[in-house]
This record gives sequence, C-alpha cells and structure tokens, in this order.
Amino acid sequence: MREISAGDMMHVYGSFGMKMDYTVRLCVRMKDEVNAEMLSEAVKNTAKRYPYLSLRLKKDESRLYCDDNPNDVVLLHTNKQISLNSAETNFHIWAVCYQDDVIFLDIYHGLLDGTGMYMVLSTLLYEYCSRRYNVTDHEGVRTLDDEIRPEEAIDPMDYLPEIDLSNISAPARQFGFSLSDDAGLKPAEQNNTDIEISEESFLKFTSANDASPGIMISILYARAIDALYPDRDKDIISSYIINARPMLNALMNHHNCVHTVFLDYSNKIKAMSFDRQCTVYRGKTFVQSDAERVAGTMTYIANSNKAIFNSMPSLDKKCEAFASGLAGGRKLFTFMVSYVGKWKYKAVEKYISEFWTHVPSANALLTEIAAVRGKIFLTVGKTVQDEKIVESLLEELERNKIEYRVVKRAIADHPHFLMPD
Repeated sequence: MREISAGDMMHVYGSFGMKMDYTVRLCVRMKDEVNAEMLSEAVKNTAKRYPYLSLRLKKDESRLYCDDNPNDVVLLHTNKQISLNSAETNFHIWAVCYQDDVIFLDIYHGLLDGTGMYMVLSTLLYEYCSRRYNVTDHEGVRTLDDEIRPEEAIDPMDYLPEIDLSNISAPARQFGFSLSDDAGLKPAEQNNTDIEISEESFLKFTSANDASPGIMISILYARAIDALYPDRDKDIISSYIINARPMLNALMNHHNCVHTVFLDYSNKIKAMSFDRQCTVYRGKTFVQSDAERVAGTMTYIANSNKAIFNSMPSLDKKCEAFASGLAGGRKLFTFMVSYVGKWKYKAVEKYISEFWTHVPSANALLTEIAAVRGKIFLTVGKTVQDEKIVESLLEELERNKIEYRVVKRAIADHPHFLMPD
C-alpha cells in the first residue's frame, strides 16, 4: 500500500471532489502507420521500466491510496475516450491506445505532472522506434539498461521541513478577470483546438522580443483577451506553470512538482510597447522562479496539504476540502499556460509528425504547448461556449506574422478516471 504523497494530495482528492477526470492524453502522430505488435512489446518494456507506476487506486472510508497492480498495462486499438482505473484498463493508472498512425499515452495526472509523463512517453517511443526503425540511441531516455533509482518514485514534498502554519498567513492574492463570472461567457463541455505553429517563425519573433515560447503565448493571450474586454475592473492574470524540480534538487521524481508564476496584464503593462511587455513578463518569471522562493512556497503547500488531510476524518470530507482549494485557485487566473519544454530525445524525433497534449479543464481557458521537429503544437482547452476567445488569439498570431494552421477542433478526449469501488 502506498499513501498519496504531499505533492499529489490536492490533485487526487481535489479532482474527485470537483468530479473532474484529472488525466492527460498525449497524442503522437508518427510518420507511418502504427505496428501493433511492436507497440505491444514497447508497452510491456515501458511498464517494466516504471514498476512504481504499476498501480491501482483504491479507497477506504477515510482515504485514497495506491496498491501494486500485477495486471498487464493494456494496449487498446482505439482513438476513443477510455477509462483508467477500470476493468477496461486492468485498473491501471495509465494505458496506451493507437489508431492508424497515432499513438496515445493516456495517464493519470493525479500522480504525475508533465515532466513525469514526458519521461514515460520517451521510453515508450524509444522502445517502439527501436523495433520499428532500428533506433539505438537512447541518450536521456530511461530504459531497462538503466538502474531504477529510488528517487524516481519519491515525492520531494514529503520530505520538506515541517513548519508551524499558525504563524504564517497565506499570501494575499487578487482575483483575476474571469471569463465566466466577469465576461459572462456561458459554460460548455470542454473542447480543444489544436494549432500548429512554425517553430522557425515563432522563435524569430520571440527572440526579437525578449521572450520564451511560454511567456510569448501568455502575452499574446493576455492581449487577445484585452482586445475583447478592454473595459474591466480586474486585471487579466495568467498562470504560467514551471517545473520546480531544480529548486528542490529532485530531478528524478515523477510526482506533481510544479510552481505557478503569476503574470498580470495590468493597465501599466498594457501601456508599454510589445517588447517591453515581454521583458516585464520575463522579469516576473525570473523573480518568481528564484530557488529559495519556490522552495519556501512548496514547503508551505506541502504542510498545508498535510494539515488538510489530517484534519478531515472521512474520504468525502477530504475530497470536499481539497476541491474547495482547487476551485478557489481557479478564481485567481483568467487563463493558464503550461510548457514542459522542447522535446529532448533526438533519436525518435524524426519519426514524429505531430504532438498534442490534451488535458483536463483546470481553468476555463488553458493552453498546453509542445515543441518537436521544427513545429510548436498548441492545444487550447476551454470550458466556455464562445469561440471568439480562440479567434482573438489567432488574430494576434496573424497580426505578428506568425505562421499557423488550425489542425482540429473537437470535444476533449482525455480519459475518464473512475473513483474506486
């Protein structure tokens, strides 16, 4: 039996409390049609390389927990939405699907963040490409030739110092302009828009304006929303998600280990030139990414999560309390941007033609960024009806001569994740 770690508590309990499927579908279009037999072998080897992810989520009256799952991780021939932690997937927290030339890694976000998922995906694609295309270079990829190190499965937030929360006040935060409450957009079933951008044209633009890809998308979306709603009582505030592993000296772990950078598009920033806006956003990101500052924030979060867990006597109360925290966090941001970073595993890169990241609705508007093989892939997920939000972003891209194409618009397809019986 494995207890839910301090870094994962909010994600696991909170998502069930909000009745949200907290899962991710990583969609990788390959250069050729998928060979099912080779992919099946790749799934088996990937499962062997990550034995600490062969898990089944269970519950009792007071808590959720994980047990080792000896069943095979499944490979399904479908592009439909599946259900993890169910009989369909042998009650595992991850599974692999395929259809035509696309491989889907369906995985539970409750126990892994984007960096953790990318590591599993890199192993899966290497194992597949080694069979399909005779790839032998696995630099940076975890394979069965490597030692499985204990720190891969350890959540560093479980080992942060204990602090007395009674002497610490939670930081005061202003609520951001809300697309539902303030703009009045009606709720809708989550839908995704997949947008492909030329990396060459985009990076030229970002470099010329002192920005990184994630910061640039944050700026462009803030400007796009401002163009639609110029008369506001609240600032447009974005959440830019960064990897906190370097700040905690815990590069190996798979758990949720991220930090939020607050980027406000105030009237003062709005009045600046575009390049100055980018410089200000970079500065805010730099300051809020300071190792000591991040470690302090993560220590507070870890202790707060443990306090909530220990103060709630029943499973229902734990889910309700953590859901309240998640819902409150949503009010802080107008939208969210997440970018794990450019694909690092060169040996399999040339066999990838598209790479989409489909995630749950952690906010009314959330953009995931992936970059591989000379292209940047944006997935814009939204839970409001009006398409003008996405169209305004596309107008910003056109205005700044950034080449793009809308590849697909569809209802969200990340997997369901069932509450244990």
